[in-house]
Amino acid sequence: MKNRGAVAYIALGLVATAGVLIALAVAPGLGSALKLIDPNPRKAAAKLDRALRGLSNNGKIIRTKRGYRLTPKGEIELARRTFDRYQLPAQKKWDRKWRVICFDIPEKRKYVRHLIQHKLVELGFYRLQDSVFVSPQPSGEFLKLAQNAFFLRKNLRGMVIAQIDDETELLKYFNLSR
Repeated sequence: MKNRGAVAYIALGLVATAGVLIALAVAPGLGSALKLIDPNPRKAAAKLDRALRGLSNNGKIIRTKRGYRLTPKGEIELARRTFDRYQLPAQKKWDRKWRVICFDIPEKRKYVRHLIQHKLVELGFYRLQDSVFVSPQPSGEFLKLAQNAFFLRKNLRGMVIAQIDDETELLKYFNLSR
């Protein structure tokens, strides 16, 4: 794996998905996850073990009698890494509805506000106003992910609407027609 921290991300995902990651040799479906880390099973197991130890030392997972569990700190880390890697799924046909994401994030959380803005632009949203972004693609999954990763339930809202006044600029931007 070329991406630094990717093994730790995979380890967090395994612990979260399995609930408890029992032992490397007996965990179901671990073979395909190990291939993501390294084609050589021994090297992959060693890298995963090293990542689990590092995550444990950082307080993101804890080792129990039955395996590993995510801590609240680990859940936040996993949500933020998932947010960073998130891509909107491809939409085959437009359902003629707009997805609007609005936010009002306080100045003391300016860094988070900028992360959200940059991610929305990266995902192809149109900036209607400073804190209002529009897309024709379903974005509910992204909205929940951002709310959970940065504790923004009250500050980040989403809407699905049928029409926006003077939407010609939006239709042109997304190459759509009514």
